[in-house]
Amino acid sequence: MSLKSEGARSLRPRIVEEFPRPRATDLAVRLAEQVRRLRIQAGLTQAELAARAGVTVETVARLERVLRGRLSANANPSLETMERIGTALGVEVAELLSAPTKAKPRDDRLAAVLRGVSAATRRRVIRVAEALVREDRVDAKPGLRRRQ
Repeated sequence: MSLKSEGARSLRPRIVEEFPRPRATDLAVRLAEQVRRLRIQAGLTQAELAARAGVTVETVARLERVLRGRLSANANPSLETMERIGTALGVEVAELLSAPTKAKPRDDRLAAVLRGVSAATRRRVIRVAEALVREDRVDAKPGLRRRQ
């Protein structure tokens, strides 16, 4: 046995100890929390999310079931499934697995509705919203009245 191979072997345990990896269950819980939070924020049921993502309702239900301490087959979904769910929720896969940060101001309802819709629908909704805001500003100015 060479000195080089002995030195390499002795480093391995220290590296693993210095940089502990998150346990799989920690990641499963984090994923379940993020999916549930984003789903509720978007005003979607599990069935609606499943339909948007092209997965079964059972896939979403099993994924979220981890939050009740019940690990299931979908507690560790494939990357393809996570990509589909992330796309349906309007986020990157990395956000599904990211650690919770400080509480963000609550997403407004319009942003939640726009998550996961097509670009064309998003543009139409934004144009309507901009028109309503312009109309509201005209109504709010004293002395200016809108024609009816």
